[in-house]
Amino acid sequence: MRMEIKINSIITLSNDEQYMVLNETIFENNHYFLVMGVDDNHEILSSKVAIFKEEKENEDVYVSKVEDSRLIIELTKLLKNQL
Repeated sequence: MRMEIKINSIITLSNDEQYMVLNETIFENNHYFLVMGVDDNHEILSSKVAIFKEEKENEDVYVSKVEDSRLIIELTKLLKNQL
């Protein structure tokens, strides 16, 4: 069964950090998510905003943080227009 990342769901990274998925977009055939960190009580941490790229390996789904500043600008425009 393939795990899907959905808006308003909480994802947990391998380092146990948790993020709420706020929005998603597809850009150049890749799936991206706008996320915001949450604490142990699932309270939003507004200082922890990131964009994650979905990575698939067989049936497994992973995310990696987008670090390229030009790509972040493009994705931010797309995600903002979808709100």
